[in-house]
Amino acid sequence: ISCAGSSESTVAVSTSSRSDSKERKKTAATAPPAVTHKNPLFVITAVILMPYALYNAYLYLFLQHPELISFLYPTIRPAVKVHDSRQLLIVGTISSGTSQVAQDLKNNLGLEIGHENAETSWSFVRDGTVSWFHGIRYIPRPGMDVNVKTNNSGGENISFLSQVKDLCRELQPQMGFHPFMFRDGKCSLRQSWGDCWRGECEDIVQEEWGCGLRSRNDKRDDNKLHQRRDDCETPFNKVLHQVRHPLRTIESLVAKFCIGGVEGKVQPSFLIFANALFPQHNFSEMSCIEAAGYYVDEYNSAIVGAREVGIDDQFQVEEATPCQIAKAAGFMDSDSVYSPSRDRVLKVCNSESSNSAANQLMKSTENRYNKGLVSLHWEDLLGGKNGSRKKAGDDDLQKRIKRLTRNLGYDATL
Repeated sequence: ISCAGSSESTVAVSTSSRSDSKERKKTAATAPPAVTHKNPLFVITAVILMPYALYNAYLYLFLQHPELISFLYPTIRPAVKVHDSRQLLIVGTISSGTSQVAQDLKNNLGLEIGHENAETSWSFVRDGTVSWFHGIRYIPRPGMDVNVKTNNSGGENISFLSQVKDLCRELQPQMGFHPFMFRDGKCSLRQSWGDCWRGECEDIVQEEWGCGLRSRNDKRDDNKLHQRRDDCETPFNKVLHQVRHPLRTIESLVAKFCIGGVEGKVQPSFLIFANALFPQHNFSEMSCIEAAGYYVDEYNSAIVGAREVGIDDQFQVEEATPCQIAKAAGFMDSDSVYSPSRDRVLKVCNSESSNSAANQLMKSTENRYNKGLVSLHWEDLLGGKNGSRKKAGDDDLQKRIKRLTRNLGYDATL
């Protein structure tokens, strides 16, 4: 009896197991798929950081180590390092149209031109640079290249290092300057400013300030000393001075840096740079028009004064075409730095179509701060007007700007 009972029990269990198995399979077949939860950090990394990493890898290969991919691109351009020559440097005061010129040379002639950027290891600026701050190469160092006293009651002598520290104490992004625009240094780009960048800034400014006024000897491949016309870290084959009518430049500066209009306050960042570069003036005590005017006069006068030692030519931005600038810059010469750039410029500029943008006067499309906001006349430069603290009728600034206007080739009577 016990054996029979065991057999029945076994059959019952077996039948029950088969029934449960079928039920589980049926449930599994009709159940929705399991939901897998991805880590949000992984998604962010994939969507944002991966393209960024790929782009940096692209720059690393094409700009820093093109030899690694030369088997794919036999005509790839060699790397251009900080000490290697570039064809062109254009210097011009803020609001003289430097951003427009950089864009036109790049877009219309296919050149690698940077605006306020000469750093070639991470940027395609290997043909040259258009910059206001690179003009510091041709500004005499106060207390070293020229004896200057501050324009205040004490009249103490200027310390060059103190002026350097004033420029580098804090980041002033409104002024279009950062040490990285000169070279890829030792500081992390993840930090916009700090002790590292401050030190890098001081090193670069000390090296660059007035370097275009000093010559030096370089030892080249032939192991002989060759005299260079400047003492700057990065050499340029040609240096051009870009000018704009001084009154129009002052108008744009007022629109850009004056808080509250022509009688308003000058932006602190502009005062820091102007006082550091030209300490013979006390820009902090000036009206907005006066601060802009004296800056325009001092900057352009310094560049004009460097024509015999480091400036190759000058052009008026209102009357220049991209092809004319390229010709003055030596891009069409047989000894230009990079022959493919020369061939490209010649092809565009020598084309039969004189109506191409490269052969037309440039039109202002970049950084148009003064869209009819400020219009100045010669009498606006007199003392006692537009917030000026000078004696009524003081004509020192007016005389300076008229003289500069004539020196730059403009009609000072208009």
